[in-house]
Amino acid sequence: MELQAEEIRTATNGALLQGNPEAVLRGVSNDSRRIAPGALFVPLIGSNCDGHFFIADAFSRGAEASFIQRQHPLCARLRERFAGKVLIEVADPLHALGDLAHFWRQKFSIPVVAITGSNGKTTTKEMIWQIVSQKLSALKNPGNWNNLIGLPLSLLQLEQQHQVAILEMGMSARGEIQRLTEIAAPDIGVITNVGPAHLEQLITIENIMAAKGELFAALGPEGIAVVNQDDERVVSLAHTTRARILTYGLRAGDVRGIVSPARSGEETRFTLAIQRREITITLPLTGGMFLSNALAAAAVGHALNLSLENMKQGLEQFQPMPGRMERISMHGATIINDAYNANPVSLESSLRVLASVQNGNRKIAVLGDMLELGEQAAVYHRQAGHCAAQLGIDYLFLYGSFAEAVAEGASAGALDERHILIFATKEALAAHLEQTVKHGDWILVKGSRAMGMEQVITLFRRSAAQQQETE
Repeated sequence: MELQAEEIRTATNGALLQGNPEAVLRGVSNDSRRIAPGALFVPLIGSNCDGHFFIADAFSRGAEASFIQRQHPLCARLRERFAGKVLIEVADPLHALGDLAHFWRQKFSIPVVAITGSNGKTTTKEMIWQIVSQKLSALKNPGNWNNLIGLPLSLLQLEQQHQVAILEMGMSARGEIQRLTEIAAPDIGVITNVGPAHLEQLITIENIMAAKGELFAALGPEGIAVVNQDDERVVSLAHTTRARILTYGLRAGDVRGIVSPARSGEETRFTLAIQRREITITLPLTGGMFLSNALAAAAVGHALNLSLENMKQGLEQFQPMPGRMERISMHGATIINDAYNANPVSLESSLRVLASVQNGNRKIAVLGDMLELGEQAAVYHRQAGHCAAQLGIDYLFLYGSFAEAVAEGASAGALDERHILIFATKEALAAHLEQTVKHGDWILVKGSRAMGMEQVITLFRRSAAQQQETE
């Protein structure tokens, strides 16, 4: 970003308390430790921290300007101490950040793609980026910068060479997607799926649908709504949009995927069919959710007039993000690290991937709690255990408050109770895993983000290494 102070004041409906209105500000940050010289500092107010207490630090590190919340008690002291710096008073720094990002986005006449959904947002975003990057210069959110802070900061990284912006949108409450669409003004919207996530806040699936549907509702008549034909809830949300509808799916759709027998248990081969053209693609990973993500990405590529060859090249180059079905070879076993997050839909998909592995010996699922499921949490965990048993998973290693519920479901599904183990600590789980695992085993590690189940992998690696040292 490169804007004059007066432009920023106008964009945020703020008041210039001091400083040169023609001062050129380059870059934006909400972290005083990483502020660049000449940049704008955004002091965000959280539940445990008020960013206004770091304005002085930002100025001392070279920031040229800062937002300040209207009538904040630090205002007079900051004006006295930093008389030469730019201070822009705003009603709410977070809202001002979004308004500024929208102002900057409007300077670029490029298509903006927005992706939301209960599962697969980041994977779909990365697949779209891989496809688009075969031909065009594309901006994407770094990592999971998908909320009311991360998405504006991502948009503010738009530069003249960018020809497309690809933005993931996350939410945990009604109205958040609506605000993100106000900021980003997307031209193409994708809802990957709708499932039970954030139920603790949203209570019902209907509320989740409505929250995700805010993306489709925000698209104008010139926009394109990319609709997952395999998800009935997404299909129903398509009726809320004024945009042109582009569908994808395995059973039907404008963009279709026809699954072929894979050459091995570690890849997925399918025929991508768009209109009357077809091309065979081999994804370097396996699982139905990846295929759905790939079709969504191909649909966006089609909306952007990219070729089937671009789609093939991009998808075949794709590698999963760390913690999202990431494969790790360790001590003769293969670990599927899917510990980044979990909800009932994503857990079932991951269990199906584990169950589908053709080669190898036993299949072990190391599961932590799925969080934010509200009053039905125990029910969903019992269903997960039953699903694992029915899919033929050999062992369950369980950790968390709902481990007993998972065990109950697995036992009801006829999994041998001797193969269902509950652990009080991750250290104990990792140690027992090291003693149990044999060469050729496959191990799925999954749980909600706050469970930190990736620590089990670290502990397992350390435990196995120590065991080798003593031998």
